[in-house]
Amino acid sequence: MKKLLSIILAMLMVLSFAACSNKQPESTPANAENAEEPAAEEAGETLREERVLRMDGDNLGYPSVYTSSPKGRGYLLVSFTFDTLVWKDETGTIPLLAKEWKVSEDNKTYTFYLNDNVKFTDGQPLTAEDVKFSFDYLKEHPYQWVSVDPVETVTVIDETTVEIALKDIFVPFLTDVAGNVPIMPKHIWESVTEPEKFNTAEAVVGSGPLILESYDKESGVYVFNANKDYFLGEVQIDKLIMSSIENTKEALVADEIDMAANIKYGEAMKLKEENSKYKVIEGPGLWVGRMYFNFGVEELNIKELRQAMYYAINRNELVEKARKGAADPGNPGHIHPTSEWYSSDVKAYDYDVDKAKELLTSVNIADSNGDGIVEYNGKELAYEFIVSEEYVPVAELLKKYLGDIGISIEVKAMDQNSVASLIKEGKFTLAFNGHGSFGGDPVLLKGFVSEETQASTPQVTTQGGQSWYNKEFNEIFNRQLSELDKNARYESVAKLQKIIAEELPTLTLYYNKSCSSYNPEVFDGWFYTKDGVALAVPTIHNKLVFVRGQWNK
Repeated sequence: MKKLLSIILAMLMVLSFAACSNKQPESTPANAENAEEPAAEEAGETLREERVLRMDGDNLGYPSVYTSSPKGRGYLLVSFTFDTLVWKDETGTIPLLAKEWKVSEDNKTYTFYLNDNVKFTDGQPLTAEDVKFSFDYLKEHPYQWVSVDPVETVTVIDETTVEIALKDIFVPFLTDVAGNVPIMPKHIWESVTEPEKFNTAEAVVGSGPLILESYDKESGVYVFNANKDYFLGEVQIDKLIMSSIENTKEALVADEIDMAANIKYGEAMKLKEENSKYKVIEGPGLWVGRMYFNFGVEELNIKELRQAMYYAINRNELVEKARKGAADPGNPGHIHPTSEWYSSDVKAYDYDVDKAKELLTSVNIADSNGDGIVEYNGKELAYEFIVSEEYVPVAELLKKYLGDIGISIEVKAMDQNSVASLIKEGKFTLAFNGHGSFGGDPVLLKGFVSEETQASTPQVTTQGGQSWYNKEFNEIFNRQLSELDKNARYESVAKLQKIIAEELPTLTLYYNKSCSSYNPEVFDGWFYTKDGVALAVPTIHNKLVFVRGQWNK
């Protein structure tokens, strides 16, 4: 991998130098090919070395709207080239394509005023028509990352003004819809009828700070160039190269990459102690690891069984042994304790095997034949437990914990995509999985709603099959979406957490700690986004750094 990366970098540098040497200035007219031009030195100019930023990343597919991975990092690649009306930085929601906006008195209509100097990377202006088209297109072609269901109509007022009317008050509209709908060029996409197959060069024409130069499907190497006409200002790098790295710490120390976004927490902490050359920054733990239940299995609908399982799991030991301290124990109410929406007024489940056994006995779950496995209505509680290979250590500890109370677990490891697909299709009994998009607005609790709702969350957070049902939860969740008083809304969200902690539709086991390490002598200015990038993605990949950061090499 190191040799491959070195070869790719060398080739790119040679090609880039050749291109710079042969390129005519943009102002040179076509018929002035033989005109004499003064040398750069004679004109008082100095040629600077190309600013190439190298970082680790995952192979997440072709980085266009409908062809990238549904994972948060897949969306972030799209965000490098496609802008949205608003965005987030370390402080919260900020203007992006829209320089300002106003909200109607009934809080159902948003009027956005666009910056008037925005262009797509093919040179065409970005206007209100493109905004309307993008929202309408996503309604006709549902997008895996964000839903526009709350939107009733989009109306063009003039070239730089667009009005978006909602079906009803939807408090998270700015952060979860306006901040995530990629604005696509109408002149390109209006003829695209199968967006999931659209992967040509035109499919990545956007208005963002970077322009895709190349993507290698086999190796997962992405090369982006700076958008020299970016409306927010000069992009502080010339080229970004992202590639899969097996050991990000080694690659960083060997100067093969300049930023290690996927570095393991323990390695980052060790690097922080060993080498002051590199900066290590920690971000919010917006990734949750949890146990899923298929509620099509009769006994799994008994809340006392789920409660017993939670009491039997030593979450503190789990994060120390299986996650090497790189996680925080899960909260029964599901929401992360650092969130402004967190409520501590929920049922607690301190590790207590005796309490777990008492709960099982109270609902007639017992080991009647002495074989060590408890039964319910004559059926042994022996389950297949699907998990991706990466989390086998977690699964093995869970097997031990549940075995201590007579529940037999057979761990079945497979690749991550298979686990996610089986959960989505409902083809499982017990499963462990994890996902980001776990911060920001409490709309994230939508995954537990079993009735129609205007809220949406990325597909990676949802569960298929027969789901948990709680009428009170559904009603409170839908009501709080239109509650404008933040204190009143907090009280509603606190009630939702209380219901989750009592009923346990999922077992929230831990939250991964997030960190990154980089070489500030090359590029500095990295930051973690408040509540996560876009729909709460726990990563340092906020595109604003490419404009706000400082090139130091």
